[in-house]
Amino acid sequence: MMRKVILYIAMSLDGYMADQDGRIDWLHGDNTSYPPTESYYHLLKHVDCVIMSEKAFQMMQKKLEQQIHQGLKIYVLSSITQLSFDNIVFTLEDICTLVKRLKQEAGKDIWICGGQQFITPLIQANMIDEYHISMIPALIGKGARLFEDFDHEKRLSLIKTYVYNGIVDIEYEKKY
Repeated sequence: MMRKVILYIAMSLDGYMADQDGRIDWLHGDNTSYPPTESYYHLLKHVDCVIMSEKAFQMMQKKLEQQIHQGLKIYVLSSITQLSFDNIVFTLEDICTLVKRLKQEAGKDIWICGGQQFITPLIQANMIDEYHISMIPALIGKGARLFEDFDHEKRLSLIKTYVYNGIVDIEYEKKY
């Protein structure tokens, strides 16, 4: 069976991934000490790699005290060549080319985490199989939008919803 591509990401109620200063410190529910969600642990059981932008990687490294992606191979799309190490691979590869290559390799599903600069091309190419969006109870007004303009309407089917700590997780799959 071919690996699925899963966009698993959070956004504010008004559709932003980060505020206008690039901060993500608002990414929590009603109780800031609430642990990671069941949906996150469920995702980790089904993926063995994550693809993220260099900016997302840097933000995650600053925000998190421990490595929550432990055991995953991390592909960081970077505009400059960097030395890869352990389970982290920095690559200049085009996002669609990388995803096509990884889908052909053996393994679990592929997690997409990061900016619309590569979410949009994946939507355009119809390469995202599932959309797992955590709707954070915050209105931030300005910032980096999760979805930018793309050419064609994409119809999705609801898989499930999950509510916890004021956050609504919504899971959709693409219609074939």
